[in-house]
Amino acid sequence: MNTLSKEKIVAVVVVLVVIFGAVGYKMYSKPKAEVAVAPVVETVAKVNGVDITKSAYESQLASVISTLKSQGVNTDTELPKIKAQVLNDLIGNELLNQAVKASGVTATADEVQKQVDALIAQVGGADKFAAELTKANLTEAQLRENVSKQLTIQKYLLSKIDISTATATDAEVSKYYNDNVKGQQGAPALKDIKEQIKQQIINTKQQQLIAAFIESLKATAKIETTVQ
Repeated sequence: MNTLSKEKIVAVVVVLVVIFGAVGYKMYSKPKAEVAVAPVVETVAKVNGVDITKSAYESQLASVISTLKSQGVNTDTELPKIKAQVLNDLIGNELLNQAVKASGVTATADEVQKQVDALIAQVGGADKFAAELTKANLTEAQLRENVSKQLTIQKYLLSKIDISTATATDAEVSKYYNDNVKGQQGAPALKDIKEQIKQQIINTKQQQLIAAFIESLKATAKIETTVQ
């Protein structure tokens, strides 16, 4: 079975995806006296006064475990690491949410439409796009909202991070190929996958830049956790 690495968890818990799962939920119930009260909502962390609920944490944890299992990871032996990383990512996502909101950065309607048009073209037209939405149990309005959030976060991060520093040299590409591809049965030649490897290295470095920026947000934040 595969073992767990920091890179593999990061690949599962991508910031721009998890960000939308880091929202708390308020639940209400009525006792027999018919007086509406708000029961105590269990939390796993508080970030600058904002709760991260246990339900959000457990939902994200289950999703990550499911994905890692599909990749052959022994999640039982790696569970403490997985839990710690999921909590860390949820905290980071909440900090990023707060920073984006405070910045006033937003995606324009034209930017959202351009992205939606690209998605429609990617899946092969409006009919197939509608079918994919149905399969994902999403309405177009929900998709547009998610696209708007993602674009807003991207715009904010680009205003704070110089991604031009994320590059891949020929030496790095060769090392990646030798360490991860060469010697495997049926491995393609380096020249055939050079561009894919280059992009993978760049993507990894961009994720590292984002992670470093979020760590800088943590340095000035008030964070309390209730789970280990």
